[in-house]
Amino acid sequence: MPKIPSKLTGLAGEHYVAYKLSCLGFIAAMTREGSPTVDILASNIEGSKTIAIQVKTTDWATRTKGKGKNKKPYQLQFPLGYKSATNKNDNYIFTFVDLNGVDWDEKEPEVYIVPSNFVYDYCKPWVDNVKMVRFHIDIDIMEQYKNNWEIIESKLK
Repeated sequence: MPKIPSKLTGLAGEHYVAYKLSCLGFIAAMTREGSPTVDILASNIEGSKTIAIQVKTTDWATRTKGKGKNKKPYQLQFPLGYKSATNKNDNYIFTFVDLNGVDWDEKEPEVYIVPSNFVYDYCKPWVDNVKMVRFHIDIDIMEQYKNNWEIIESKLK
């Protein structure tokens, strides 16, 4: 599968999250391009509850270590950015989208739905000491967030 431009990778992730939210019965309004911290505003049908969603997408997030039979997935890596890493808000959610190489005939994208409070706490010890902020985290830690749409559902119901 050819590599797609990074702008299209980001848009694919945003549209995929909006699609999933719509399938769950929520309103998913994508913000205009250039919004610095919010990609989707999600609401219940009544409009009485709303959350802000930041979508971070990569075409292949899983990193492995080891060789041959010992090669195992150990880490996920996503783009993040300083402004996103330092945004802590109960109604602000990250969706980290792994397009899995974009070949969805084999495997659909995986979405890690993560409260911003978790991302903030995870990044806080080091975020001010690096030039480029990326979210590198052990797969085991992220397993609880993998395709866990209940995190969003609980905020909008």
